[in-house]
Amino acid sequence: MIFDDIKTKGDLEAFKKKILRENGEVYARIDAIRTRINYSQNNIIPQNKFAPYVGKKKMPTNAEMLALYNEVVASGEQKPVPRIVDILKKIKTRSNSGVAVVSVLTKQFDCPGRCMYCPTEEGMPKSYLSMEPAAARALANDFDPYKQVTNRLRALVMNGHPTDKIEMIVIGGTWSFYHPVYQEEFIAECFRACNNFESEEEIKKRALSLEELQKKNERARCRIVGLSIETRPDYITSYELSRLRKLGVTKVEIGVQHTDDNVLAFNKRDITSAQVIEATEKLRNAGFKVVYHMMPNLPGSDKKKDIAMFCELFSGKNFQPDMLKIYPCVVLEKSELYDIWKKGEFRVYDDSELMEILREVKMHIPPYVRIIRVIRDIPATYIKAGSKISNMRQWLFDDMKKGGWRCRCIRCREIRGDTFDEKSFELTHTKYDTETGQEIFLSFENNAVHKLAAFLRLRLPQNVAPDFYKDELAVLKDAALVRELHTYGQMKHFDEKGTQSQHLGLGRRLMEEAENIARGAGYAKVAVISGVGVRGYYRKLGYELEGTYMVKYL
Repeated sequence: MIFDDIKTKGDLEAFKKKILRENGEVYARIDAIRTRINYSQNNIIPQNKFAPYVGKKKMPTNAEMLALYNEVVASGEQKPVPRIVDILKKIKTRSNSGVAVVSVLTKQFDCPGRCMYCPTEEGMPKSYLSMEPAAARALANDFDPYKQVTNRLRALVMNGHPTDKIEMIVIGGTWSFYHPVYQEEFIAECFRACNNFESEEEIKKRALSLEELQKKNERARCRIVGLSIETRPDYITSYELSRLRKLGVTKVEIGVQHTDDNVLAFNKRDITSAQVIEATEKLRNAGFKVVYHMMPNLPGSDKKKDIAMFCELFSGKNFQPDMLKIYPCVVLEKSELYDIWKKGEFRVYDDSELMEILREVKMHIPPYVRIIRVIRDIPATYIKAGSKISNMRQWLFDDMKKGGWRCRCIRCREIRGDTFDEKSFELTHTKYDTETGQEIFLSFENNAVHKLAAFLRLRLPQNVAPDFYKDELAVLKDAALVRELHTYGQMKHFDEKGTQSQHLGLGRRLMEEAENIARGAGYAKVAVISGVGVRGYYRKLGYELEGTYMVKYL
């Protein structure tokens, strides 16, 4: 059988070279597969119509080999060999965190900000550049959310990733500044794309309301288990939080950039650290996960201030974000900062200085925080001054090995594809206070090998203003909040039996522990800010949909 002798990546590469060299029947089948695929610069999109592949003879890609494998298994020529899919899977991190991430970009729209470092490119949302990977895909799809989502799902499938559990990341501009009608239509199209993907029944545009599409998604083959948007902290109000919940949003990313008010003012951010603190508390008390965007090397700051900034985030009851995206400042054309830099009035850190700051951050990050990014993936051609190291995380990892230090952030400790031995993982509790509540981070960890298999963020609100609980948030009164439940490891289909860390009952055990803590603390109920696609999971645990939250009375 064709794939029987492939046991390693080396075997795969040797086989692909043999196919190319012999130019026989297998290559002809690869070429036939190729004619059904449209190759673009940033994505691989299967088409309904055959599009001939234009170009000289080339080595089969992993996606083409995976398509051939699926073809021969379906025809009975090859018995299934589970390891083949894993070997052929491209960029395993796409689904090794337990979900598949799909980023979708909004169209160009006015922005309320006037930040001096932010570029403005015609036809693009503020701060986004047309050659960035996600932006380029959006541009190729005319910013149509349905096309963006559908084509990204197809690319994931072609590269061997399950698409059952989707974390949808909406990026572009300030979300809260877009027209409410556009917001609802945009999110509705994201849900419609997931509902239609690999479905026998096609839902036409505007045939169903957003609420109806969300209801459909609860049982779709491709379910949105998390939905994220980007906005400014000064736009976070109780009314805005209610609107976000109706859309299905579970995570909010806010542009903080710095905690020093003088630095913020110099860069024309038009926000203060007090507004950031207030917005964060409101988001937490509504159950949202909170991501901060931080920018070391801003004009007016320096290395000492930047390191102090990151320390301040986790040193007391203020701030305490759940996740970080670190975007070191770079000088880009079509920004006010570019003109300042040309005059010699601004100096960027060299790579060693930036590494020093990022090393300090990662060495002291709390274990309940996930560092999503350490640098923004801006094509080097755009950068006039600043670091062009797009794989900065790998540099830091190499530095860890050389220096013998370790990062404790969630991302660095995810179990990913490693072997999971349940007996070696213990249930741990990490507590920290904020101004209006206590956070309890429950997790299954193996401290001997520094691995994390699953975790839950439980919030016990305290001294929240009574007028906070209105509209969609009214159900949260007297409730303990589950803000996040996540099991890491190789992503499994919803109905697939667990063989590693997923689908082994870790989530259920964390929920039971959270309920016991909430009951002991005197709360009347537990409310979960559940993604639409996982409502069914919580129903199995005794929760029911109340407003936009899954609720269980104790």
